[in-house]
Amino acid sequence: MKPVYCWISLGSNHERHYQISRALQALQAEFGELKVSQVYETQPVGIKVKNCAPFYNLVAGFYTLLKPSELNALLKQIEGNEKYLRPEDQSVYVRALDLDIISWGKAAGLVDGVQLPYPDLLKHDFVLLPMAELEPNQKPAGYKQSYLELWQAHAHAEQIMKPVELTWQALLPATQD
Repeated sequence: MKPVYCWISLGSNHERHYQISRALQALQAEFGELKVSQVYETQPVGIKVKNCAPFYNLVAGFYTLLKPSELNALLKQIEGNEKYLRPEDQSVYVRALDLDIISWGKAAGLVDGVQLPYPDLLKHDFVLLPMAELEPNQKPAGYKQSYLELWQAHAHAEQIMKPVELTWQALLPATQD
């Protein structure tokens, strides 16, 4: 099988720097070079609880030999047991880490048990804007418009996104002594 280029979204609203950094480290260790977007601090979208801290969101791209179901299983493994933290106060929403496949090559529809491209692409600016910045002319599978055109047509003014600095230590290749 030939390697396939895929994009995933990453998000966290608990120990955000640590969670995003650990996910990027795991992805880089598994897939090698990553193309990583700007990190945005975003206000929660569609969460119906009283208290929810802002998220860090970004997208990352890489080549993989994994099928969509295998990639999805790996992403769930990276999320680990911390995906949702359940505080005693149920009016608080905590999402330690959320990883979702945005695209897997040019695949569209239900592929290997995964809906592609990401079904909420037009609903979540924290996915669409980074894709428009990284791949402005690329058209998601099944769409007639590019990511930039989709961003221009579907951006949500109420979804507040603020660029933030996040540094993570990429693994360096082992050196020979």
